[in-house]
Amino acid sequence: MKKIIAFVCSIIISIAFLFYFQSYYENLISEKYYDKFAENLTEYKSKSIILQSMGARQGNNLMMFGSSEFHANTAYSTHPIKFFNARKDGFQINLIGKAGYKCLVEAANFGALGKELKGKKVVFVVSPQWFLKSGIDENTFEANSSELQVYGLLFNKDIKLTTKQDFSKRIIAITYNKPNKSFAIMRMYCSLYSNKDLLSTGKRYLMTPYYWMRYELLTLKDNIKSNDYLKPNPKLEKYSKQQYTNINWNEELKKASDIAKSKSNNNNFGMDDGEYNNLIKGNLQKKMGAMKNDSYKVSPEYEDFKLLLEICTDQGISPLFLNIPVNGKWYDYAGFDKSDRQAYYKRINDMVNSYGFEVADFSKYENEDYFLMDGSHLGWKGWIYVNEAIDKFYNKNKI
Repeated sequence: MKKIIAFVCSIIISIAFLFYFQSYYENLISEKYYDKFAENLTEYKSKSIILQSMGARQGNNLMMFGSSEFHANTAYSTHPIKFFNARKDGFQINLIGKAGYKCLVEAANFGALGKELKGKKVVFVVSPQWFLKSGIDENTFEANSSELQVYGLLFNKDIKLTTKQDFSKRIIAITYNKPNKSFAIMRMYCSLYSNKDLLSTGKRYLMTPYYWMRYELLTLKDNIKSNDYLKPNPKLEKYSKQQYTNINWNEELKKASDIAKSKSNNNNFGMDDGEYNNLIKGNLQKKMGAMKNDSYKVSPEYEDFKLLLEICTDQGISPLFLNIPVNGKWYDYAGFDKSDRQAYYKRINDMVNSYGFEVADFSKYENEDYFLMDGSHLGWKGWIYVNEAIDKFYNKNKI
């Protein structure tokens, strides 16, 4: 009996120390964190729950989630980092995501962040290229998500069991090859969640203490690594939380157009000259009609997007969704059916509206020069239109 009591006491003491050190490192990170870190676009930040949480806790940060468009043109003066974060009387754009971030990755991230995003200003960029027939694959998910994020979702008490089960089924569906060791362990827990039979449910309850402890240890590991990763920069002042003076958006569009004209004059698609030269010019004839068999009609990505919307609903998160178009001139040349594209834009709008969230639809700019810098990434004018929507969303209902 004494051995049992000693064992139980040792477990309680270990858990107490675990929570103590989590709190200890979280406080260290809080003291180090500075606004300019929001411009960090590394993979580490996008997988770290504590670093994203710190950004969400800042009163003047707007959390913006997306994928490769954040990295494609950071040198552009219209890029939100350059456009907003240069204005010290404005708000701080905090970008999360990189190439490969799709709905299932973001669903895990939103589920893990949980209450950190509730009631906060959140923007989500939706990219058409995600919605191809194949959907996300195992390697893309593993490369862009983390075991911590998946457990964070599964242990989030505010997310419905049915949502967790649907999420787990998707994880099982895409991790059928040879996932790395940590993902193989996580996959076993998802397999128990994905099955509703009594045996699986019983096993899930029996295994929950093990996975809960694993989750808490991963949380501590994230806190420790993030504390080492985050270098304080006392020279950077925190921006004020005031609204800025009115921006003349027509003037900003004109300035963007003037810049674009000097950077896009060797092609008929309104693309950046450098991107066109590197990716298209040498294979222009081969690319004619190359997308004629592509379609956005059928894709598992729609179910993943629905999962994300469900998680937002469960969590009380109300994002602004940005419905970004493709480069219509280029897609026409490449043979991608226009009616297929238009149906996709409408479907995204309808899905977002059905959940009562706000959507900014930019599909009417499909054929506008300089809206995109290439076939799919936001360009000079595209960012201005997006920035205007973000600005209005952030300042809505503010006194």
